[in-house]
Amino acid sequence: MQLKKIFVLLVYGFSFQFGFSQIGGESTYEFLNMSPSARVSALGGQNVGISDHDLSVQLSNPSALNPAMHRHISFGTALFPGNANFGNVSYAHKFKIPGTFGFGLQYLAYGKFKETDVEGNVLGQFNAGEMNAYAGYAYQFGKIFSAGVNAKFIYSQLGQFSSVGMATDLAFMVNDTAKRITASIVAKNVGAQFKPYTSGNREALPFDLQAGISVGFKGVPFRLHMTIHNLHRWDIRYNNPADEKQENLFGEEANAKPKKYIGDKLFRHVILGIEFNIKKIVRLDIAYNHLRQQELRLTTRRGVPGLSFGLGLHIKQFDFAYGLMPMAQGTTQNQLTLSVNTAGFVKKKSK
Repeated sequence: MQLKKIFVLLVYGFSFQFGFSQIGGESTYEFLNMSPSARVSALGGQNVGISDHDLSVQLSNPSALNPAMHRHISFGTALFPGNANFGNVSYAHKFKIPGTFGFGLQYLAYGKFKETDVEGNVLGQFNAGEMNAYAGYAYQFGKIFSAGVNAKFIYSQLGQFSSVGMATDLAFMVNDTAKRITASIVAKNVGAQFKPYTSGNREALPFDLQAGISVGFKGVPFRLHMTIHNLHRWDIRYNNPADEKQENLFGEEANAKPKKYIGDKLFRHVILGIEFNIKKIVRLDIAYNHLRQQELRLTTRRGVPGLSFGLGLHIKQFDFAYGLMPMAQGTTQNQLTLSVNTAGFVKKKSK
């Protein structure tokens, strides 16, 4: 129980430290917030309530690492407009000591860009990319409890500018399989930028405090998921100056009475999802992310940017996942993840 108390104190301290930060444009290494796998993308882009054999969720919740992931390898990729490529590769291993280890590399390659001077003359080309090399560990105790940590080494190269940073994720999970309830709390990206892009201009990391729960039901093949993000700050709503203006009967602009938007501010923190699992072979996912819906919706065009969908197949040693997230202007983000249980190929020695 002392471990639980220490974890709560750490999370409280980090929440206080970052509780007054603003959302949007206030931190660097934003690629760390990107969904690490197709399954997480299908469940809304953020999820800390998954606890099974799926290694690809380590970056979402390091306390989800468990012995069922031993010798699993996971590969994931997503393509974005402009030939930008995002990916994640990871491996888990259970050594003879207690606990489970996970290692991986997360990257975002932006591709090539034209280099120009202030007058627009083309001077050549340059590349841009970012990476996160990470290692994690989780320890299970008390039958239903686990605590985990990720350590991250971050490198970013944007043309002639480069930066180096380090961060950690701290997580605690309760996984009660008898009652079919999984609950977690995760403090993500606690760290610092050690080498800024420009001297004397250090930037904050994209810290996030998340909590989540997933609930299954006896006799039905689905689980309900709820993830709450940005717990350390209340207002993550975009401050739109147009909301402060209104027109009177004569078409003249006047200052509008400030609205509180309490319901909108509350639900921007919440991601709701459901996962159907058919005979532990086929997974079907659907989720709704209110923050994404509000930020990407267009008043001139209908769309469903807040919804996400996914399909998973688990066949012997292989697990395949596909996630689809509709974005703005009719575009979509497609993400693929393949996980392989390499231990399943090793034949046990006969006695």
